[in-house]
Amino acid sequence: MISLVSDIPKITLPLAEVVKINCTYNSYKDIAMFWVQNQNNAIISMLDGNMTVYNNGADIEELRQFINVILPLSVFSDADTLTALFINDFHRVYVMKSEHRFECDLQSHNLNSSEIYKLLDVDGLELPPYEHFAVDFCYRLNHGQLKYFALRTKCAAVAISDGQAALLNGIASHQKGMGRVALCGILSQYDTPYLAVCEEKVIPFYLKNNFSRYYDAGYWRKNP
Repeated sequence: MISLVSDIPKITLPLAEVVKINCTYNSYKDIAMFWVQNQNNAIISMLDGNMTVYNNGADIEELRQFINVILPLSVFSDADTLTALFINDFHRVYVMKSEHRFECDLQSHNLNSSEIYKLLDVDGLELPPYEHFAVDFCYRLNHGQLKYFALRTKCAAVAISDGQAALLNGIASHQKGMGRVALCGILSQYDTPYLAVCEEKVIPFYLKNNFSRYYDAGYWRKNP
């Protein structure tokens, strides 16, 4: 049975969906919604219509019926769960992982949300409308749930962390070689395992920078 809860079980696994759920809880537990299936067989969060599912032996049929009732705008989870729920009707992405210790001698420029957004607004990186990005970015930043590294006109990277793993939430380079600088700059601020969710074409970049392919994930999106 899937039940609405006010508090979620503590999960410390270094998984992208777990970091997303934990960070949503840590930042938005008063306005986001959370559900648990049975004895933690699934933990679900939803904020602004975007759902994240952590599958720990979930009853897939009940989960499918639940999603059909709730009608989220999107669902993020591991690829096996999305395949069971939606067959092939989802966009596959790839979770990369590293435990390498990143170092950076450069200091991030102190930029505002508009400047960060403009740096991140590049082809291949899907951003929400600026109004939504700015509110979320500033709220998480001010509550210690987000960090960024940016060099004006050159690069930017943003990451969130639940204390167990850091999840790269966006990275962009505007000059050759600046992608690695942004990656090292943001991840040098954490001492936990690092995760990144990326498109297939970006996998070589992470492989060259001490990441390995971890598992497949994906997004299901409601048709307009």
